[in-house]
Amino acid sequence: MRILLIADIHARANVVERLMARITGIDCILVAGDITHFGGYGEAAKVIEPILAREIPVLSVGGNCDTEGVEEYLTDKKINLHGRCVQRGGLVFVGVGGSLPCPRTTPREYGDNILETVLSKALWQAKETSSDGQASPLVVVTHQSAFGTKVDSVDGRYTGSPAIRRFIEIHQPILAVSGHIHEAFGTDAIGKTILVNPGPLREGRYAIVELQGTQVNVSLKQL
Repeated sequence: MRILLIADIHARANVVERLMARITGIDCILVAGDITHFGGYGEAAKVIEPILAREIPVLSVGGNCDTEGVEEYLTDKKINLHGRCVQRGGLVFVGVGGSLPCPRTTPREYGDNILETVLSKALWQAKETSSDGQASPLVVVTHQSAFGTKVDSVDGRYTGSPAIRRFIEIHQPILAVSGHIHEAFGTDAIGKTILVNPGPLREGRYAIVELQGTQVNVSLKQL
């Protein structure tokens, strides 16, 4: 499976259109939040419609800069992964949007315990298993990154979520996608889990992941 990872669009619909005109051979698109810049339903539609027009499966969480209207739009389009479990292509996807409290108040902020609860409830929804009784490989999509990693560091300080890190340590997804920290684009690992922050699409950054079984190959890109 070949997956396009994008995050932190911040209402730059023109950049989305440029990216959608470029990409080929993509099986799934994951959006890790901050679709708008404090916008609502209409702004989300302007950003996401060029993605949906490609008729490639999409799953998304909102970010801390996305209002309730964005959440409503994602739900209406049946692509909202916040607090949900979606099984597709032999993988289980779970997600949580928003972020921990920021220095300046933003629309969607949660305590760390809420992030953990939302992810745990989403994973609990995964009822199906493979024929040998083993759970399908897990992919986690969050806006907030896991604490203590290369993808949550700002000026040498870690700003991520301890709860998201615990979830990853316990459940060992094959891939964990996040955004939020624009400066911390890149990759890291927690145990067997590959972490990816594709960087802000508003600056032309994105990533492509190729999954072959449990092998994860990441390419960081820029328009």
